[in-house]
Parts: sequence; C-alpha cells; structure tokens
Amino acid sequence: MCNFNLKYPRGMSIVVCIFLYLSLVGLLVAFFQPYWLVIPNESQFQCLNSTSKEVNVLTTNDQGACGISGICYPMTHTERFNLSCYPNMGEEKCIWYTELSQIGTTYDQVVTLLFLVGLVLCVFAWFLTMFGCCTLTCCCCNVYSAIAFLLSVGTVAMLVSVLLWFGMMGEYNLTDESCVNIFCNEISVFNPGSCTIGWSGYLGFASWLLLVVTCFVTCCTASHYKGIIAEEAIPARNMVNPYEKRRGGNDNAFYFKDVPAVRKA
Repeated sequence: MCNFNLKYPRGMSIVVCIFLYLSLVGLLVAFFQPYWLVIPNESQFQCLNSTSKEVNVLTTNDQGACGISGICYPMTHTERFNLSCYPNMGEEKCIWYTELSQIGTTYDQVVTLLFLVGLVLCVFAWFLTMFGCCTLTCCCCNVYSAIAFLLSVGTVAMLVSVLLWFGMMGEYNLTDESCVNIFCNEISVFNPGSCTIGWSGYLGFASWLLLVVTCFVTCCTASHYKGIIAEEAIPARNMVNPYEKRRGGNDNAFYFKDVPAVRKA
C-alpha cells in the first residue's frame, strides 16, 4: 500500500524542477523564433519560373531566416515581389506557420510536428515535477519514473526532428516550396549551403543539452526515490478471509483472525 504522508528530501526535486524550467524556456523561445538558419543579404538563389520552366537566378536584398515554425523572407517589401518559386509568399516579412500546408514538404511537416510533440511532453513533465515536490507517488507509482520517461521520449523526439531536418537537405527537388530549398543555395546533407546557423539554433542546441542533463538527473532521482518508496510502504494487513472455513472443525463456522473466539453458553 502507498504511504501518501511519506516524508522525503526535496533537494533533488527542486533541482530537477529548475533545470527543466530553464531548458524548457530556451526550447520554447527557439521553437517560436525562425532564426535557426540565417539567409545572408545579397546572396543568390534559384527560382523556377512556372511559366517558362526556366530557372532564374535572383539575389536577396535583405537578411532572412528559416526556422522550424516560421520564416523571415530575405527581401524588403515582399508584397512587390512575385516569386513563381514561392507563390504563397506572405506580405509580412516574418510569418509563423499556422497550417501544415505552409510548412513545405512532408519532411518539413514531420520535423515541425516531432519537435512540437517533444515540447508538449516536456511541458507535461514540468507540471509533474511541480506535483512531485509535494508527493513521491501517484496511484502508487513513482512520479519521477513517469517524469524520466516523458523527458526521455521528448528529448529523443527533438533530436530526431533536427537531425531529420538537416539530414534531408539533399533530398529536395527544385520545385519543392521550402525555405531552405529556395533561399539557401546549393544545400546538401547536413550542409545548409549559403545559410548559416542563427541564434535560435544555438539556443535550441544549448537548451537541448541542458534537457539531456535534466533527464539524467531525473533518472537518478527516480532510482533513489524508488528505494525510499519501497522502504516506507505501508504493509497490507494480514487479515484472514472472513468467509474461510475453520480448519479442523466439524462445523461451518467462519471467523476473523483478529476477533476473539465466542464463548460457549
């Protein structure tokens, strides 16, 4: 049985909560800012003319950026440009993706969704750490074991997302309407071409490393608290079944072990 009044040292719980909070804030900021890859000013990019089927070489006139959740176009006054290679270009310089169709290819959509799933799992894990500061168990289960599981899955999901994004850069077709495919010239596998990693990319990587450390600390904490829960568990009462027939008797009397025998009249 669970001991819900279990007293335990909360030092590691506070450390996990703080570490997870810092890494989560950094990852959220990095996700919602498009400066993962910076498109330099006055850089050339190829644009396929849908009418003549010719590839036009154009030059950017402003700095832009490609991100997991948005894009900043590398040109000023985007409403004056009519790029046939990017027919759905918005009039604002920076936009955030609100629909899957805006993200680009299926690979780009999977990248964004994987990273988002990892973030949601980490947010849920952070709420569990707040709960874990008050109790170690929930439904007789170790709270920090659940936190460690959520963080492990979330960390792997975000890592796979970024590796998939950089690893598929050599798989684009000329007609694919994707930010890195159009504005980062001569991209290849793990090579962003003319684009460079921006501050969102560095922030996301640093926050992810802190999340890995947090995940390791959480696993150690869960293992430590597992022993405390086992030692402080309330043993179940050793009660005899009230409907169990008395052994060795000739009658059909049933009894409780803790109830004294009834005196004979």
